[in-house]
Amino acid sequence: MAKTNYIALNSNPKLVEFKNYILSFYDYDGIYPIEGLTEGKVEKAIMTYLEVCSNLATHQTWGDGDSIDRERVRDILLTMEVA
Repeated sequence: MAKTNYIALNSNPKLVEFKNYILSFYDYDGIYPIEGLTEGKVEKAIMTYLEVCSNLATHQTWGDGDSIDRERVRDILLTMEVA
């Protein structure tokens, strides 16, 4: 990922809100903590998810940061943890 993509993510209030939403569920003190989760990993997973959503062949769409988006980012995070 280009560094400018992460700057753009952190400049977008909706994506910052979404990142915080994800952290509220999966950070060390979240409802369903993921061991070793960092803000950087969440940002990378969000950027990966947005790339997936922008690919018409995947048939996934951005749901405006809803629970389905959160769960799909979680799945990316879990894949990142294993890899």
